[in-house]
Amino acid sequence: MCYLGHGKPHRVYNNPYSTAKSADTPPPFEVAHINVGDQCITLRNWPGSGPPLVMIHGIGSTGSSWDATIPALANVVTPIALDLRGHGDSGKPEHGYLYDDYIDDLDGVLAALGIERPLLMGHSLGGIIALWWAARHPDRAGGIVVADSPLRSGHDFAPAFDGWLRQNAMPLEELAEWYATEHPDWSPERARSRAEVMTGSNRNVFVELRADSLANQGVDRLAEIAHVISPILLVRGDPESGSMVVPADAEAFEHRLSNARVARIPGAGHPLHRTHTNEFAAVVLPFLREVIEGRNSSPS
Repeated sequence: MCYLGHGKPHRVYNNPYSTAKSADTPPPFEVAHINVGDQCITLRNWPGSGPPLVMIHGIGSTGSSWDATIPALANVVTPIALDLRGHGDSGKPEHGYLYDDYIDDLDGVLAALGIERPLLMGHSLGGIIALWWAARHPDRAGGIVVADSPLRSGHDFAPAFDGWLRQNAMPLEELAEWYATEHPDWSPERARSRAEVMTGSNRNVFVELRADSLANQGVDRLAEIAHVISPILLVRGDPESGSMVVPADAEAFEHRLSNARVARIPGAGHPLHRTHTNEFAAVVLPFLREVIEGRNSSPS
């Protein structure tokens, strides 16, 4: 049964999914379940020192992907990480995995939590959801952090989707062994954890977004969000290290959106909030402080 409320606290020390080299560990979090339409959306709620920050993970992941960032973020905000539909402990309908479906869920979560002017942070798919949510609400967000989200659709991303589909179809133990081989720096626990998350995601998460991406080959996606005036920080890595942001797109993003800025983490790839956690925090925290202070100083 899905409900709005808190479950028992769950400790998340020594998270095997994280690659952060830090003595800091996330504090215990509480689990909440929210009905959004006919779906159950699961949240992780951490204690914090400021307004709520709603965090949205990437495709084939869960809210646990933010664990490494929590110690730093909790000094400035109150982190809330959701599991998207089709992922983790949230509902897994047979279909309904396009951007509008995720955006509707985010609207429902914000309404249930009573958050009128949200701070949002999204990685990859999560950042796209935050941006296209903002397209519906161009001035509502207090601030948005976008972590290495691609800003175009099309055939360039088909190989990534095909790889995710292969991984999703593999038996759990076989996929854990594959991750361990592909990433020799990962612990066995982390390889298995990643395999559990990937094989536990609904297959149509990848199928439906792959088809949508191919159908939008060549579409000017920035035109769809150019009217957004909420403050936005795009944090990107380097394509040669695995970043999914085309540098020219990042430059156009900063020029075409009136209140957007871009920060690059040299040598970072796609999961930069996990692999370069300290550098990520170093660019994100000043932005969050700035938008929070700006909101607090605005006339009522």
